[in-house]
Amino acid sequence: MNINEIMSIDVKTCMPSSNLQDVAGLMWNNDCGAIPVVNELNIPLGIVTDRDIAMAAMLNQKPLWALTAAEIIQNQNLCSCQQNNSLQECLNMMKEEGVRRVIVTNADDTLAGIVSIGDVLAFTGNSISRGKKQAAQIKHEPVLSMLKHVSAHRMQPQQPLAQMEKNSE
Repeated sequence: MNINEIMSIDVKTCMPSSNLQDVAGLMWNNDCGAIPVVNELNIPLGIVTDRDIAMAAMLNQKPLWALTAAEIIQNQNLCSCQQNNSLQECLNMMKEEGVRRVIVTNADDTLAGIVSIGDVLAFTGNSISRGKKQAAQIKHEPVLSMLKHVSAHRMQPQQPLAQMEKNSE
């Protein structure tokens, strides 16, 4: 199975200059947790997640309208694949990179869609997707392996937040 068979194609995007208030609004209005950041040619540069927005606001102690998508993606390693890649290649990337979403591109590197854990689960076993029962097309084992890895708890900072703030002054 190729990625283009399960990816979401109605993907809302933002520009690097978009403020996080607007990006959060896109998420709310479109019931999604991630917005790809693209340039004027629709080439993906990064992705902003709902968690990224919350952490940026907390760590920078600024309102969302004072922060941009560019600030979120500046040191980001973009995880993407082409739509003719296999699902297994995408699962391997998700597992290796510890990500819940992978941007999908066309042959010319423009945005084609996005694959999320939800998209993968919708085609696993006898899942129900958008009210329609899906045929068992994806084996459970590779999906569970990826989910265990991506969902594992990560090391927390050694210093409590209050101590980190004092050290940054």
